[in-house]
Amino acid sequence: MENKLRVAVCEDVPSDASHLAGIIEECGIPADICIFESGEALLETFSPGMYDVVFMDIYLGGMRGIEAAGSIRKADPGVILAFATTSLDHTLESYRLGAFKYLEKPITKDVVRKTLEYALLKRKATPLITLKTSGGREDNIPLDNILYLESRGHAVEVHTFSGVITTSQSARLDEIEKLLPRPQFLRCHRSFLINLDHAVEVDRDMNVFVMKNGQVAGIRRGHLVKYERELDEWYLYKAGRDEA
Repeated sequence: MENKLRVAVCEDVPSDASHLAGIIEECGIPADICIFESGEALLETFSPGMYDVVFMDIYLGGMRGIEAAGSIRKADPGVILAFATTSLDHTLESYRLGAFKYLEKPITKDVVRKTLEYALLKRKATPLITLKTSGGREDNIPLDNILYLESRGHAVEVHTFSGVITTSQSARLDEIEKLLPRPQFLRCHRSFLINLDHAVEVDRDMNVFVMKNGQVAGIRRGHLVKYERELDEWYLYKAGRDEA
C-alpha cells in the first residue's frame, strides 16, 4: 500500500476524469487513484499527507479549482498540485499556490508521467521507516504520513493518512520508538507514540491528544501539562524554522 503513489483527480466532467485516470495507469507507475467530481467533495475527506499528487481542474462547477487548491495548500504544504485546464488565464495564480504543473487539455501522457516521476523522487527524499508487516513483507512508510502508533496485543498498529498498517508480532513499540526522530515523535503513553506534526490539541477532559484525522491517543496519567507544553514548543519550533 505505502509503495504506491496516492493520487487524487478532481474533475467534474466524467469523461475527462476517466481519460486522466487512464493516462495515469498507462504511465506504469503504481498508483492508487481517487476521483472527485467537485472541490467540495475532495475537501470533505482531505487530510494532510493523504495524497502525493492532486490533479485539479481549474474550471469546476461550484467551488473553483483555484479556491479548492488554496484550501488544500494551506492544509498540506507538501502535496504536489497539478492544474488541468483549457485556458492559461490562471497560470500566475496557480504558481502562487506552488503548483508543479499547469496542464493544458487535452492532457498528454508525457506531462502526466513527469508529474508522477517527480512525486516518486520527492517520496524517495522523504524520511522513511521500514517495518515488517503482519503480511510478512517490509513496508517503507513515510514519516510525514504517520499520525500515531498504537501497541495492540502482540503487534503495533501504524495509523497513517492512507490507512492502518499492522506490524508483525515481532515488532515492539519500544524498539520502533528508537527508530523515530525526537522531538517530532513523542511517546505519550505506554501504548501510544504520536507524530506531533499531526497533533491538533490536548483534550484535558479526556486526557488525550486529538490528531488531525479526529482520532485520539492516550496520555500518561499526571503528564497532561508536560505534554501540552511539548506540543506548544514543537509548533513554536516549527514556526521559527519556517521563518528562517
